[in-house]
Amino acid sequence: MLKTLLLNLGIWLISLKGDDIMAAIYVALIIAGRRTYENVPADLKPAVKADLEALGLSTEGTSMT
Repeated sequence: MLKTLLLNLGIWLISLKGDDIMAAIYVALIIAGRRTYENVPADLKPAVKADLEALGLSTEGTSMT
């Protein structure tokens, strides 16, 4: 399951442009456990939270189900 999630995340990252890339990088780092949501700059937090929720994840990067 994690492998599929990471593959989908990679495909999603490729499709992004501009400022969305920074949010996507933080999403990937949170999922990998290298950063926490608290480490995300304030201006990126809404986008990062929305992207995590779109992937079915909490702000901790874990499944919401």
